[in-house]
Amino acid sequence: MVNWREIDAKWQQAWRQARLFEARPNAGPKFYLTVAYPYVSGPMHVGHGRTYTVPDIIARYKRMRGYNVLFPMAYHFTGTPIVGAAKRVARREPGFIKVLVERYGITEEELPKFEEPHYFATHFARVSDLSYRRGMEWLGYSIDWRREFTTIDPQYSKFITWQYHKLMDADLVIKGAHPVKWCPSCGNPVTDHDLLEGEGVGILEFTLLKYRLGDYVLPAATLRPETIFGVTNLWLNPNVKYVCAEVDGERWVVSPQALEKLRDQGHEIGEVVPLAESLIGKEVEVPLTHKRVPVLPANFVDPDNATGVVGSVPAHAPYDYIALIDLQRRPKALRAYGMDSTAIQGLQPISLIELRGFGGSPAVDIVKAMGIGSQMDPRLEEATAEVYRNEFAKGIMRDWVPRYGGMPVSRAKVAVRDDMLAGGEACIMYEFSAKPVTCRCGTRCTVKVVEDQWFLNYADGAWKEKARKCLERMHLVPPETRAQFEHTIEWLHEWPCTRSIGMGTPAPWDPKWIIESLSDSTIYMAYYTISHIIKTIDPSKLTDEVFDLIFFGKGDAAEIANATGIDRQLLESMRMEFEFWYPLDYRMSANELIPNHLTFHIFHHAMIFPPEQCPRGIVSFGMAVLEGEKMSSSKGNIIAINEAVRRYGADAVRLYLMSTVEPWQDFDWRTQEADAMLKNLERFYALGEEIIALPEAKSSELTHPERWMLSRLQEHIRATTEALDAFETRKAVQHAFFLLMQDLRWYEKRAQQAGARARTLKQVLDVWVRLLAPFAPHVCEELWHKMGRTGFVSVANWPTLEAELIDKRAEFIEDYLMHILEDIGEILRVTGLEKPKRICLYAAQDWKWQAYRMALERARTGKVEVGKLIGEAMKEPGLKPHAVELAKYMQRVIQGLRGMSDEQLAAIAAAKVDELQVLMDAAEFIRKQFDAAEVKVFGADDPARHDPQNRARLAMPLRPAIFVE
Repeated sequence: MVNWREIDAKWQQAWRQARLFEARPNAGPKFYLTVAYPYVSGPMHVGHGRTYTVPDIIARYKRMRGYNVLFPMAYHFTGTPIVGAAKRVARREPGFIKVLVERYGITEEELPKFEEPHYFATHFARVSDLSYRRGMEWLGYSIDWRREFTTIDPQYSKFITWQYHKLMDADLVIKGAHPVKWCPSCGNPVTDHDLLEGEGVGILEFTLLKYRLGDYVLPAATLRPETIFGVTNLWLNPNVKYVCAEVDGERWVVSPQALEKLRDQGHEIGEVVPLAESLIGKEVEVPLTHKRVPVLPANFVDPDNATGVVGSVPAHAPYDYIALIDLQRRPKALRAYGMDSTAIQGLQPISLIELRGFGGSPAVDIVKAMGIGSQMDPRLEEATAEVYRNEFAKGIMRDWVPRYGGMPVSRAKVAVRDDMLAGGEACIMYEFSAKPVTCRCGTRCTVKVVEDQWFLNYADGAWKEKARKCLERMHLVPPETRAQFEHTIEWLHEWPCTRSIGMGTPAPWDPKWIIESLSDSTIYMAYYTISHIIKTIDPSKLTDEVFDLIFFGKGDAAEIANATGIDRQLLESMRMEFEFWYPLDYRMSANELIPNHLTFHIFHHAMIFPPEQCPRGIVSFGMAVLEGEKMSSSKGNIIAINEAVRRYGADAVRLYLMSTVEPWQDFDWRTQEADAMLKNLERFYALGEEIIALPEAKSSELTHPERWMLSRLQEHIRATTEALDAFETRKAVQHAFFLLMQDLRWYEKRAQQAGARARTLKQVLDVWVRLLAPFAPHVCEELWHKMGRTGFVSVANWPTLEAELIDKRAEFIEDYLMHILEDIGEILRVTGLEKPKRICLYAAQDWKWQAYRMALERARTGKVEVGKLIGEAMKEPGLKPHAVELAKYMQRVIQGLRGMSDEQLAAIAAAKVDELQVLMDAAEFIRKQFDAAEVKVFGADDPARHDPQNRARLAMPLRPAIFVE
């Protein structure tokens, strides 16, 4: 049994001793790539392994292509999540402590140390066997570890301070009030990096419409204030105990859950008492229109969404239409509220928006089209989204609507809102677009309007334009993400960039604030270029002038050295490193970070650096799950990297992580599949050792099987190279591992001459080991060494395609024989024969080949007119005697050819095979594959053929007839 960990450790040690992956700014074309540094609030698991293995494979591939490659790594300590985790330890939260102790091996005695955030982070960054540093080393990543840093290192903080001085000079750091995601426990704004749940959830601006009932105000939240003209009633949830609260001097009726939200958003909350009466059945006055409508009961009203009061517009809101119809069908339900059912029977949808393709009431149309009949039908969300999307984009207010008739809905929405706000009939409220949103400390978040908060002003038009220009020049993988980036640049506005607690860099303008985690991680790719040098410098000497010299070439090195006390040579070395490595060639990160980090990365580069220093490309990754379930370090449902490597070895883990989907697709770790990958790797290693053990062959003439194998090898070189150039790691693995192994197995069956076989197999292995080295570097180094090669395969030359070895005719013939075996195998399966006595093959008659070639020629030139072709064939001397069969035969041929691609048609035309001879040459091979007593090959028109069932009449070119007995 192979000791994979022993092989892994052997070559990892050898790479370290050789300092193989330390990148220096010397000769050769450079390639610089980075991947998002890990947020070290827990262990490195296989989901992270997927993220970090992709860039390592690309880095290794580029080195073998002759590039000088920089692939660095660091750790993200900034922000509140690690502080929150440490607080959970301090509180001794039972569930979290259980995970730390039972799942991650932290002893009870060690727990007090984990109450300190820096200790907690360092443990999972570098110290533990579960840490990112250990995990990356165990997987054999080709990282330049000299450049490692954390985001709270004092030198890095000086770099962030310099960056924010530049942003402040450009008036892009502003102060003001703004709605943010807020953690009441931490007393801080939170962003996606700070969340356990709710990443990517947005903040929606609702208009609170003030319906009035005597002294009461019933504020109903809506995203569509323009629909006020279609209100038929108001909804309250009969199961909710509403309260009457003094809000901004008015008596508001709201759900209890709404009070804290309103307070957080700047409303003055006075006395709060339970609502002493039921309002269902009473009438309220609609703002703006001042008509009166009834208050009706509806269970779908969520008391935790906005105020728990909802206006009803059944013509344009599917939920409202279904609720109204449901109530009209159950008149008895109203008696409990003392209502007469006749009061609602007359309520009908009021159409106020004209929408092409729909009737008067789009909500009614779509509910009926989708067959929705219940308030509980989950498809109501989909129906609502479709109606809202279409009406906003293409809807026109009907002419009868006063003041706003004829306006596009998109304009009317703003005009109605502004008029109602100005008239005191509405106000603004903010709410999450989805729930729950939970801080990493475990607290449910709210939307809070924060006063005196510091923001990055991504709404600035000039800054947006620079970001757009930067994006235009970038290569995006996959290309479909361009629209998402463009959309994000457009909608990004003020972003809260500071926190009052957490780890990180103090804000240069006010040290009581800390730069938050998504705002201090935008241009650290530039810092990597100098991180191994700058860590040796006293941070107190790192002035803005130092960074200006390094990144802009501004100032005189000698003068700055004298002023700061930094050695001039160090300053010049840092400048040289940056100039050599920048711009960044590719940034890699999760697709879910496009709405924040990845787009911030573009904004900040575009503002701080000149256009030629903007990043050249971004590769976006899908998410990773475990057996179909989301992985969570805080809950312990993960497979840690050290566990996976101990079980499978590094290379099987790497191969499996790359083998099932491309990087931008979602990956699902399945243990059964990982087990299968290990067995495949064991077969590869065993086969490699067998080939190495073969005696060196003297020069031997290559026969047909050898020509086929070497031709297929060229195809795998081409396909693997093109796939890695396109970051298609799955496709590359398919060719470099699975398909090449499949071809080798076929060749082993077909090879006949020992000398030619040994020579070919050794030639294949030399290429194969190099093709596979980026994916399975440890086992490939081991085989490379056993092959007697010098140096490391990790930096060997990438295989080049040898055009003279491409033999399409040989490939065509072998593909043909594979199909013959499949056909015979299917016949044996259907007939139940296990060991056939005789297999007879009948190659198509010459006349059929003549007609086939005529049809093939027409098919390659374009559309085939069957009748005309048959007419022409009838005139051919060799085909006239077969006129009775020809028409039907030609139709079958054309049908088959129409299903082929241009490449397949060209391959058939170019091959020019003698089918009968090919079958005769392969007869013994076919016999062995099925352990048959004999295989007989005949021409279909051979009068001496053995053909008791007259199967020969069915023979077609490239599809011989088959008889088995």
